Amino acid sequence: MNDVKRKKKSYIGLGIFLLVILGFLLLSWKTGPIENFFDTEEVYELDTVWYGDGEAEGVSSLPAVFACDETGTASIHTTIPEDWAEYGNTFCFRASQEAVRVWIDGTLMLEQGQSDSGMVLFGETPSSSWVLMRLPADSAGKELRIELSSPYEEYQGLLNEVYIGTKAAILFFLFHMYGLGFSVAILLLVMSGIMLLFYVLYFARRVSGNQFFFLGIFGMLAGIWMLGESHMLQFFTGRLLAWYNLTLVALHLLPLPLLRIVEKLPDFSYRFICRFRRYFLMAYLGVLIVLQVTGIRDFMQMLNVSLVILLLMCIGIPLFIYWDYLHNKNKKIHSMVVALTVFCAFAGLELGYDLINIRRELGGFLQTGVLAFYVIICFASIRHTLELYVKGLESAYYKELSYKDQLTGCMNRRAFTERENAWVPGQEDVLLMADLNCLKQVNDLLGHHVGDEYIQNCSAAMREIFEEKGTCYRIGGDEFLFWGNSIPEEEMRELEERFRSRVAEKCRAISPLCSVSVGSAFARPEDRSIEEIMRWADKKMYENKRRMKSQPPLRKEPVSEES
Repeated sequence: MNDVKRKKKSYIGLGIFLLVILGFLLLSWKTGPIENFFDTEEVYELDTVWYGDGEAEGVSSLPAVFACDETGTASIHTTIPEDWAEYGNTFCFRASQEAVRVWIDGTLMLEQGQSDSGMVLFGETPSSSWVLMRLPADSAGKELRIELSSPYEEYQGLLNEVYIGTKAAILFFLFHMYGLGFSVAILLLVMSGIMLLFYVLYFARRVSGNQFFFLGIFGMLAGIWMLGESHMLQFFTGRLLAWYNLTLVALHLLPLPLLRIVEKLPDFSYRFICRFRRYFLMAYLGVLIVLQVTGIRDFMQMLNVSLVILLLMCIGIPLFIYWDYLHNKNKKIHSMVVALTVFCAFAGLELGYDLINIRRELGGFLQTGVLAFYVIICFASIRHTLELYVKGLESAYYKELSYKDQLTGCMNRRAFTERENAWVPGQEDVLLMADLNCLKQVNDLLGHHVGDEYIQNCSAAMREIFEEKGTCYRIGGDEFLFWGNSIPEEEMRELEERFRSRVAEKCRAISPLCSVSVGSAFARPEDRSIEEIMRWADKKMYENKRRMKSQPPLRKEPVSEES
């Protein structure tokens, strides 16, 4: 009860401390001075009417789809307003899977996304990119013509919003629009790196940490996918076509590590379904790559099929997890259920927002949901691993206690028996038996507490002399055993003498009766068990004991308590 009260007090104190910190930060935010912000310029949509070739009626709001010729090319034109310079000197729009040419008064000013390589390896896509161009100073009233061409019917003739402003204002505008997706992608990549580092550390210690490997791969694939969806890569690289293919490959690979993670959930009843879906996805991706390399169909042309497959998988696997949790009462997968619930909540918000404001790109709700899902399962995995580690330490501690003699610190009879049962003949083992002389007399005359001190001193002497060469055991009340390997016979005799001398030195203050009898034996090729070697060592020990008893005592006077 006192522990519970202490925990409650600590939680209350922690809560008060956090509230104080939060209050201080909020106060500084509200009352602190407002400095000049870099992004002080505005970006405007180009307020004009757009006409397609052969179309008498213009379009005043974008995005819009214009008529194309038989090659999938649309030519769109407008007149640059007289006051365009008041808004900025640069215009920008997003070309979605389109190659772009821009003319001003018949002069070609920009060409982007054109590819004459003829390599079917990358498919037919010109990739998606931002078109950013500075307008000449004398552009007022001139014709602005944009030619858009795409190999894909659903993108042909599509002109997205055209923005105008200064170059810096446009870059800030794009960062504000798509910075969330980019930030989430970077966070996922950083977290995946941490998970892979955990895996490497576990691998180096020869401990299973496969869950961290699959979490790292999942986070990396999700980060790559979101980087491609963030529309921010043009800030850093011009290899958009390679990134486009990498993004689609990452999207198709993304379920594989996740299915592996689900498959490894404790007591999960539907592992075979996850395994089947993994093999199916791997085969499907292989078919996609063959189709693209041969030029039959590329990733973009198969994207709708892929999205349907991924959607069915995203619906099916969570249903099996929820069923196993609710119907089969598998409470061990609680953390995965929590993560899925959070993700589904964000996915529902994304779906609702898309129904209200239909868009073509990945939205912020889904990105945040993926990040939240990943954080939860990573945290659960780390916590579970730490719990296992603590239990392992406790288990190792209690196992060591069960194998160690508490009085002497030597290993006990149980530890010796386990090693004896695992012994294989043919090894160069040596056993030394040691027996304390006159322990009964010391107990009777000086008390058992002195007898215990006698035992402790002898065991300490044995460990000092022999522990670097092997293992010391206490196998009885006053019987000790040393088990070594590959020790030369001469060295063993020297160790025995040092052991006797060390016992006499340590026990001199207790009684002149204190001494130790020892006997050692080396394993022979014909020995089939440790018991046979022990028998020889025991025989030599008792021969040593008889010789010591036949020698005259060092003192004739009886032992008193004062001595």
